[in-house]
Amino acid sequence: MDIIRPEWAVRLRQARLDQFLSHKDLARLMRRAAGGNLSLPTTASLCRSIRYWEAGTHEPNALNKILLSKALNLSEAELFGGDAHQDAAPVRQLALVSPPRGQQYGDLLDHLSEQWHLLVQRDNLLGPRHTIPAVCEQIAVLEGMLVPIRGDDRLRVLRLAARYAESAAWLHEDAGELEHAGRWTDRAATWAHEVGDHQMIAWTMFRRSQQAMSRRHTGDVLGLATSALRQADQLPAPMRAAILQQQAQGHALDGEERPCLRLLDAARELAGAVDDDGDARGGHGSFCTPAYVDVQRARCWLELKQPTRAAAVYERALPTLPSVYRRDRGMALAGLAAAYAGQGEVEHAAVTATEALDIARTAGSARIVNVLTSVGQTLGAHRRVPAVAAFRLALAETVTG
Repeated sequence: MDIIRPEWAVRLRQARLDQFLSHKDLARLMRRAAGGNLSLPTTASLCRSIRYWEAGTHEPNALNKILLSKALNLSEAELFGGDAHQDAAPVRQLALVSPPRGQQYGDLLDHLSEQWHLLVQRDNLLGPRHTIPAVCEQIAVLEGMLVPIRGDDRLRVLRLAARYAESAAWLHEDAGELEHAGRWTDRAATWAHEVGDHQMIAWTMFRRSQQAMSRRHTGDVLGLATSALRQADQLPAPMRAAILQQQAQGHALDGEERPCLRLLDAARELAGAVDDDGDARGGHGSFCTPAYVDVQRARCWLELKQPTRAAAVYERALPTLPSVYRRDRGMALAGLAAAYAGQGEVEHAAVTATEALDIARTAGSARIVNVLTSVGQTLGAHRRVPAVAAFRLALAETVTG
């Protein structure tokens, strides 16, 4: 006999998933909410309890309801029901989707695939803050569809789910949430392996290389990018171009100029055939246009401690970036500000950094803010220059806000 979970159990699980928390994450937040005045079970015991609560087989006591509500930043009424705050916004529930039959089923997958393209475009324009909730909502729909279906239909859903999960990985990476990014990358890789999608498997290796770059783990950057290219002849040109420029960044991080420039030249040649409107209809890596490779070349010059060359390449590449890639423009402006700061062009650096910061704020891009934080430190000795003072104040408000 099927067990019908109470509505509060469904709401509790979905509230956790909406915030992309693991059971351990939620247990730690509960302990933090309790402070030092309460004696709670170990984190492992709390994790087991959370699983029981979400399954609906046990109900949390009054104290645990309070701690769960605080940990999830929701009222008790929103999580567990009750008379208080009945007008509060409800937590979205995950509904298991029964797949339509025949053509309707194909129509649903076509719709979700089209939504993915629109979300990619939305990310390029607005960044992760505006895109993560929508991507997670579509993944929830696809996960619901995976429960009842089998055979070829399951493989079709898995292929699309892996694409969404990989997008979620990138969004969390850009938001500076590397742990979440790694989890989504693992999920995308698992689904890709089940369906035998070798291109997606290679792309998850590329994504892991990017995450290693954020941590400046050079060996992992190069090793993972090399692994992604293991079957390069089976990958479309845009993917190969993106992975090659990723390898180049690894060599720049290692201080190796010659292999870095050689790989960038190869990537740009492959990227020359790319015609992209920012919605990834050309497949993974379609963002890797010649302008994108040029921006990465400038970034590599920065890593190689040559800010003058970096500034010259940034100045040439920025006007050629497609307008849809607004967040990439912000990242390039942050790099140009770093190059100006490295050259001692203080006012140019501050003005350019302020322009990049405006994009970072709108998009919620932690990657841009991280670069600008370094720029702010470099400009610290010139804090009395008005443009520098204004930028550093705006940066401080962004970081603390």
